Amino acid sequence: MSRERGVATRRLAPALGAVATGVLLILIFPNWDLGWLAWIALVPLLLAIRHAAPGRAFRIGFLAGLVAYGGLMEWVRLFGLPAWAVLTLAMAAMLGLFAGAASLLAGRYARQRPAAWLWIVPVTWTAVELVRSVGPLGFPWGLLGLTQHGVTSILPIAAVSGVFGLGGVIALANVAVAALIEDAVGRRRPSTSATAALLLVGLSVGAAHLWPRPPIDGTRVVAAIQPNVAPQAKGDVSLATALVDGLVRQTEEARDQGAEIIVYPETAVPPDLSTSAWVRLRMARAAGGAVVVAGAFLPGPQNGVLVLDSDARTLGRYAKRRLVPFGEAGVRPGFSADAVRTPAGTLALAVCYESAFSFLIRPQVAQGADLLAVLTNDGWFGTSAGPAQHAAHSVLRAVESGRSVVRAANTGTSMLIRPDGVVVAAQPLDTVGVLAAALPFGGPPAPYVRWGWLLAPLAAVAWVAAALPIALTAVGRNPAAAVRLAAAIGIPGGVFAAGRIITADAEVPPVLVSALVLALCAALARGTLLTRRRVWLSGGLSVLVTALLIGAMRAAYAQYGFSMPLWPSNPWGTWAAGYVAYGIAVEAWLRGAVFAPALDLGGWPLAVGLSTVLGVVLTVGPAQEIVFWHLFTGVAFGAIRVWTSDAVGLGPARGLGDAVLQGLAGLR
Repeated sequence: MSRERGVATRRLAPALGAVATGVLLILIFPNWDLGWLAWIALVPLLLAIRHAAPGRAFRIGFLAGLVAYGGLMEWVRLFGLPAWAVLTLAMAAMLGLFAGAASLLAGRYARQRPAAWLWIVPVTWTAVELVRSVGPLGFPWGLLGLTQHGVTSILPIAAVSGVFGLGGVIALANVAVAALIEDAVGRRRPSTSATAALLLVGLSVGAAHLWPRPPIDGTRVVAAIQPNVAPQAKGDVSLATALVDGLVRQTEEARDQGAEIIVYPETAVPPDLSTSAWVRLRMARAAGGAVVVAGAFLPGPQNGVLVLDSDARTLGRYAKRRLVPFGEAGVRPGFSADAVRTPAGTLALAVCYESAFSFLIRPQVAQGADLLAVLTNDGWFGTSAGPAQHAAHSVLRAVESGRSVVRAANTGTSMLIRPDGVVVAAQPLDTVGVLAAALPFGGPPAPYVRWGWLLAPLAAVAWVAAALPIALTAVGRNPAAAVRLAAAIGIPGGVFAAGRIITADAEVPPVLVSALVLALCAALARGTLLTRRRVWLSGGLSVLVTALLIGAMRAAYAQYGFSMPLWPSNPWGTWAAGYVAYGIAVEAWLRGAVFAPALDLGGWPLAVGLSTVLGVVLTVGPAQEIVFWHLFTGVAFGAIRVWTSDAVGLGPARGLGDAVLQGLAGLR
């Protein structure tokens, strides 16, 4: 009996470790904001996956992610439970990716040399955080380095290596602690390498403080205006005059405090400011010679910024480039990343969600920006943890860039931040106020702007280089599968791409191309496309997944007042059979011809991942929502394929789901 209990305990321990890390990851971010726990938060997970195979490690990491991001992103429930559930699953998959990727390298490098685990974890963690922060699917929420936004003794690391490098240092500390715990449990002498890793963490903190800070050119008195207007009220035409009057009064208050640059929140001005000369003139007069940075909707429509001088002339304009998926479906993205030059200095601009992206801010500072202005409207998040989590990003942007940040938030939290990350002033949530203070201005940028930003991409390159011998070994063990995989990707993929180009302007679905691709896939897949006993199971599950995701997308759009059509308005809408044929061809290719040799070559992680990535690349477009759709359906359909061993049954759901996506064209 005791032996059975011991076996049960060993089986349960990894799950408990995953849950423990999940809970700790919740506690280290706002609202709890216990950032000091970040230095041990990953320890239970690392102990759980230390000797696990990659697939099992992924599942353990995924469980940790479900707990962590389900709690961290709890505020997303304000936009509907489906949106919260889908986002939680996506972020949990990234933590699972970290666990599986680290375990993959450990199997080769740490089996004989346990000390290798000490470089595998920080390199993998940094690479995964980078991957989940860039590209059309980038969502850099909950990055480990953000937990230190209030710890001025740690923040200097970010001035050199950015938020990603700071996260890597924290991951190094975690793996060193985990190694020492393993030594203690095994009654071994403390590992010299683990002790050295902790020493390296200490040296990183100390070295960052010793780095000579560049001289500051001077100071400017800057102001952030917080009108505290309900987001829904901004579209009420009857309130437009009252809202402008309120902004004018707050602008006069900022002028009286000596402000030289006055920043409004995102979409603070109800009218179209670019065509409302009388509104621009009122604001310029109220500013009394100060530069006004006004958030407003611009023609397009675009969510933008107008920078006005003392004569109400437009010094520059900026349109938000990184739009919020689903929340800004009717808005066109901007493309210019140029800083705006004014008589008071050169300004870098970021609107709302953009402040979470290091790579959007760095080029503007490299151009010579003296100050970063962040305009945001977090009123949609209410009093949840969302506004505080969002505000933490601005602190890291200040440290990374070596620039003061003025953050003007509609309902809060507005902040004035020094280049060292110290918050000089903050206006609480749901209050009206004007913040004004003299902040350091200009000077050489932080090392991160010049060369430190390269460290995270180098970590990703290092991971790929370390994984390459593993991939070559797998190919060497099964060269036939590698050849079949290359053929399965290249031949139908080439035909499919050519067919999409040829039929791009056609009024009917490319049924003939789909049929040809299906025939090619059938020849390459060697009977793995169809399992008759389970085709109805795969078909039913895929239809259910598709229906749930359509429901989640409609709910997310509805929260912002957009109605998502259920069928396209173009002639394709009458060709349901064509869509089904198209879907069967796609699934026969991705989850049939490609999936089977990938499964033989690298197991289900490679098969699911590769078929999902190909599906995203196949249909990638300007709308992030469509990319999200193919990511989620790709992973879900891959899981169904693993369980049912059937690909063709997934086709009808794929085709009909893609038909629904055609209806999104008018929303972006």
